[in-house]
Amino acid sequence: MNRILVQMVERHADEAAFLWERRERACRSPLFDLGALSDIDRRLQANLEGLVLAGEIGLEKCLAAVARGKAPELFAAAHVAAELGDAMALARLLVGVEKRPGAERAVVAALAWLSPLRASKVLGELLADECPPALQGLAIAAHAARRLDPGAALPRRLGAPDAGLRARACRAAGRLGRRDLLPALRAAARPGEDEAWPWAAWAAVLLGDASALPLLWEAALARLEPVASAACALAARCAGAAEAAARLAELAASPEGLPIALAGADARGDAACIPWVLDTIEHEPALSRRASWVYATITGARLEPPLAVRTPAVEPPDDAVARSVASPWEDLPEPDCAAIRSHWAQARAGHAPGERRLGGRALGPAWLEECLRTGAQPWRASAAVELMRASESRGLFPVRAPGYAQAALLR
Repeated sequence: MNRILVQMVERHADEAAFLWERRERACRSPLFDLGALSDIDRRLQANLEGLVLAGEIGLEKCLAAVARGKAPELFAAAHVAAELGDAMALARLLVGVEKRPGAERAVVAALAWLSPLRASKVLGELLADECPPALQGLAIAAHAARRLDPGAALPRRLGAPDAGLRARACRAAGRLGRRDLLPALRAAARPGEDEAWPWAAWAAVLLGDASALPLLWEAALARLEPVASAACALAARCAGAAEAAARLAELAASPEGLPIALAGADARGDAACIPWVLDTIEHEPALSRRASWVYATITGARLEPPLAVRTPAVEPPDDAVARSVASPWEDLPEPDCAAIRSHWAQARAGHAPGERRLGGRALGPAWLEECLRTGAQPWRASAAVELMRASESRGLFPVRAPGYAQAALLR
């Protein structure tokens, strides 16, 4: 292969890693909808295809990039190794993956982007009983990301000795809508010292078992991350209005609980939360943008002047993602608290406490479906949960899946 072609392959490897890192942020960003996410995905897919077409040279360049030790490079390398069927290269990449920051997420994403035939083979091999629990867990997570039911393999992992594998299986059972596994999830949802029980409670409640709701509040109030925010959000959706308002106010009263409370308030969409949300905008600069998004979720307000101090920089959404900041909420403009309080003084008459809203509108099937198709990514995620809760036959719509896969499901 001549030098120019080698340079093209190297560029494919760099671009694939860079674009995947961008889309990881875009999946959670309020600046992105499905169309904007799909724009990144088309570019990412083109680079991945270029690497696979380059064969051994493509894999060689990806493996060389992994030496930098970052998750984005691991995503590209794992995807190409799996797509080419190079089991030895993939095995080397997966050694100790659970101990490297961000590596598990990168591998799950790489498996989620595989073609159907390769995915079936690779995921089947990783789910073998002789595989280490960490790799079986990645395979379970990739099944859920692809909205692909692993069948009888899933209930067996719900009783696995390894807590991490059990936690993955619980999450997958919930996301895939496996209501037949509710008895096993109820049995696993018993507070203990490992990481699995909160996810068992989360999955049980998502599948319609309200008896596990107190366990979600327990996980949220104990601030058991990384599950606390997800537990709080689902509990806030499913609890009665008075209970949800009281629990969220309790969490919001402490600095450590405030980010978790904001996740719950965003999911609840209840104007009862607005007083402490406004206080957060005014007095907590680090959380003010996050709190302003909660306000927008409840009221439908547009976070632009006069409700914002300035508009975001004029740039394409995917370029905004390249900014090196810790949270996707930092993509939002700085809120003007005085203007937002004035806006609320005029809008509050139309927002009775106890009513649930998304984007300022009451929850309803037609509006939720529209949000899923055209809304910002955080609202799409909320709509997916609400639509699943309203249906006994569907799983959780994968709003972080490749754009082409989401488009096919929506059709």
